[in-house]
Amino acid sequence: MQMIKPTGFMLMEVLVSIALSAVALLALASLNATTLRYTKMSQYRAVATHLASDIGERMRANKGRPVEGGASAEGFWAGDYDYATSFAGQAATVSAPAPRCQTTLSVCSTRELAELDLAQWRFQARSLLPEGSVFVLRQTNAVAADVWIAWRDPLVASRDETPARARECPSGMAVSDLSIRCSYFRINL
Repeated sequence: MQMIKPTGFMLMEVLVSIALSAVALLALASLNATTLRYTKMSQYRAVATHLASDIGERMRANKGRPVEGGASAEGFWAGDYDYATSFAGQAATVSAPAPRCQTTLSVCSTRELAELDLAQWRFQARSLLPEGSVFVLRQTNAVAADVWIAWRDPLVASRDETPARARECPSGMAVSDLSIRCSYFRINL
């Protein structure tokens, strides 16, 4: 009796193992891309947190005084740090205000100092984040300010992050692009 050897059986096993390996490698590549995206998003949020801390310290240093006995408010109390420009309106480069207030001989008002603080802070946001933009509103009933820091996230996958975007940015920023991300901070002075 002669035994017939099956031919091609080993070839099928090799093809199946190559197909399974290809699927596994594609899954790993997708995981790597997702990890890169979330790492970059985390980096942007860390920079936004640093920027919010920076403007909070600047506002604390130039708090000024509230309205007292007929005198007008100054500094933070006067709303000198309020900045409510749309995202598109902040596309131009940031220029420093006329009085520099940066030397020991400079005599600047609280308003001029706030203008300098905002210009420097906006420049930092623009430099550290892709298309970085800011939005600041002082709370009238509290010694606090609401701060939003926005940027364009080039790695965003809009299909899985669309629901969260609607609550991230303030309506005054007029953000309609799904690649724009905002971080919100409440700064208590």
